[in-house]
Amino acid sequence: MALSSAGATGSLAAVRGLVEDETAQRFIRNNILGPIVPLCAKRREGQIQFPSAVLPRLWRALRAVSPSRVEEAAAKCNPWDLEQGVPDVFDDLCRAAAAGLRDPENAAFDSVRSICDPEQLAMCLQLSAITRSCLPKLSEWVSRMSDERAAAARLAYRDACRISDDAGPLMLDILSAHLPDDWRILRVISAVMDRPSDRYLASSEVKAFGERVLAEIDAAIVQVETFNFSDGERAGRAAAQAAHKVQLQIAEFQQSVDVAKDGPWGKRLARHKQAMAKACEQRMDQADRTLEAALPLRSLSMLSKKGSKGAAKLTDEPDEAMIRRAQSALAFIAELRACADKAGYGSSRNKVLEKLNSRLDPYIEDVLHVARTGDGGDAGLAVKYLDIAAGFIAYTRDDKTAEIVRRRAAAAIAA
Repeated sequence: MALSSAGATGSLAAVRGLVEDETAQRFIRNNILGPIVPLCAKRREGQIQFPSAVLPRLWRALRAVSPSRVEEAAAKCNPWDLEQGVPDVFDDLCRAAAAGLRDPENAAFDSVRSICDPEQLAMCLQLSAITRSCLPKLSEWVSRMSDERAAAARLAYRDACRISDDAGPLMLDILSAHLPDDWRILRVISAVMDRPSDRYLASSEVKAFGERVLAEIDAAIVQVETFNFSDGERAGRAAAQAAHKVQLQIAEFQQSVDVAKDGPWGKRLARHKQAMAKACEQRMDQADRTLEAALPLRSLSMLSKKGSKGAAKLTDEPDEAMIRRAQSALAFIAELRACADKAGYGSSRNKVLEKLNSRLDPYIEDVLHVARTGDGGDAGLAVKYLDIAAGFIAYTRDDKTAEIVRRRAAAAIAA
């Protein structure tokens, strides 16, 4: 606020000017070096990546060796010019940067060479013209591939391979860095190779992309198997989202690759699908125990209604640790809604929800009775447990049901 309200003079105005200049320079830099920008962020092991310091150091080097071209490029970094297509000077500067990195006598690039593999970075820059031309089409390639788009993807791949044998896979890796879900590059690979078999792909120059997805699935299965309910709702949701991602990855794999049941990746995918279903079912089955611990019951007499699990135990304050565990388990089950049916454990999820609701429904009625009458426990504790139960039923049913429970609780208190 202080910077935005600063006048034309004074120290704050000077600072504001510096900030605005830095922001403008970053915008220009990220447009000119656009193809490699996401490579300078943290990526997974095995993917092409460079230290974040590469971008500012490379930009300083370019400004030092090609000041006039940088000024020309900066002048074209506006919406009007960019709408007409990428100015040639952008790719010229990327080629100049590649040449500078490869020239050991060019001292301007020494600071860049000192923190990364200069040849690897130079190759990425050399590919910039090709990758930059692909970027506007990339979202359509991974969402609505057609024969025409597949032909364009194949042409770009061939152009890259003309530079060097390993430039094609490198181009795909660069493109994957620009995707929100980098594993969707499998669809581009499928277009380039005309939906190859898993046997062929597993022995090809792009096998690393498939292996990487399979490794991610392995890690996701472990995450679901081992996440701790004590870590609360966020952990439960994260584990379920990992399971959902696996379902999408397996579907993408099967769509993009001709997977044979006895193929090298077909067998692994089948095992992964079974392992994830088993892990999800086992974790869902644990939810009933966490719910019982968070909403404790007291035993009833032998004359009680058959099948009754007991009445609400309203003698102790709610246990926050047990509530957090239950929230984690229930959030996990709720979040699996997006993928359970397609992944093959939808029926198991429905049975678990039915069991949980058969515990919650009578519990809520019991506690409402105590809140209204004080008969059977502490009315003050009953109100607290009602709010907790309402939060739980939002996971097992929906927010509307939870709101109804809270309204009934408010009415019971007012009565």
